[in-house]
Order: sequence, then C-alpha cells, then structure tokens
Amino acid sequence: MECTQTQASSALARIGDPWPLEFRRMPQHRAAAQRRAAEAFIAHRFAVRHGARVRRFMPELFGLCEACGRLHAAVGLRVAGDDALFLERYLDQPVEAGIERACGLRPARSRIVEVGNLAACEQANARLLIVALTHFLIVEGFEWVVFTATAELANSFGRLSLAPHVLGAADAARMGDERDDWGSYYDGRPQVMAGSVRAGYDVLCARGMFSRLGHSPQSILAGGCHAAVA
Repeated sequence: MECTQTQASSALARIGDPWPLEFRRMPQHRAAAQRRAAEAFIAHRFAVRHGARVRRFMPELFGLCEACGRLHAAVGLRVAGDDALFLERYLDQPVEAGIERACGLRPARSRIVEVGNLAACEQANARLLIVALTHFLIVEGFEWVVFTATAELANSFGRLSLAPHVLGAADAARMGDERDDWGSYYDGRPQVMAGSVRAGYDVLCARGMFSRLGHSPQSILAGGCHAAVA
C-alpha cells in the first residue's frame, strides 16, 4: 500500500535531512479528512505488521507527512488528566503511582501524556517521529510520557540513546474480549514504559539529534497505546 495522503495543513515542525517531512497535528473532529486518513494509515500499518484490527484511536493524532500530505508515520496522544489511559488496564495502580514506584517521584496526572497508535512505514520514520514529538511535548509542558512498546519499538528508543523506565508487562490477558483484535502484537512481549520528557529532550540535545535530523519548528506550539512499525 502506498503511504496515505492527507490534505495540506500548516506544519508544526519539519524534520529529516536531506528530504524533510512535516510534523502535523490532525483535526480532532472524527469527520475531518485528515483525521480519517491518519486513522486509516494507523489501522493499515497495524494490520500489515501484526494482523491487528485497530478499533480505538487516541483523542489527538499527529502525522509525519510529505508537503503534499502523504503520510509516512502517525501517532496519538491522550492526557492522563483528561481520562483513564488505555495502558492503565495493564497496571494494578494508577500510572502516576507506577512512575513513583519506578522513579521515586509522583507527577500530577495533568503532566503525564500517553502515546499510542504509533505507526510508521519504516523504522527510520518512527525515530523521526519520536524526535519531533519529544520537542512538541517539551513545548507543551508535559513532564512524563507513557506508552507500551514491543522490542522493536524499544530498539528505536535505544538507537536514539533514550532509556525509558519499565513499569510492567503489557499482559494480553488484561485485554479481555479485545484480545482477538490484536493479532500477533503480544508475541512481541510489549512492556508498559515511562520516560521523563525533559531527560529525553536533554539526551537528544546532547547528541545533536535535532540539528542532525534537520528539525525545524515552524510555529509556536502552544496548548490548544501501541505501535506498529514495519
């Protein structure tokens, strides 16, 4: 399948050298063409990679696109202060308590954001998306990012010298009737992870990743799950 195409919109940032891609925020309205295209892209990548049927999408979706709108990667966000997190079904306690147990401090839920629906055509695009998203989260004032990661996605973080904390296993038994939707996803032994946004940002800065990858913010970035990479 060719990478999905969306209508053009203003970019939050550009990243990639020598052929930059645009990091875009998709409209929240489910009927918006860009939102539908991002959901279709995510669903297709999960189907190809894991034989999964994605039925739920994060409230906020972002894409890594060509200027013409062709998607190469997408990801979703949910703020812990707004709702229960998808990944909290894997935990025996609220996510902020899990972070406290692993790291010794308890952040406010409003400063925790869940990343999910991460899908990319290639591993390299997943890494570009992680870098662009880290900058976005710093500007937005988030302190902790939480997500589930298979070994494949964890490798993408490792390639960027990022070392998130493990909060526990993402046990397929916790999915109940939804387990059958996920195909081979749980064969990758996913784990629930948490990372300090500031620590990750500082690592990327120290390694010169933003400049090396040609990251260029295009506007003021003010307020306003799972991964499938193949």
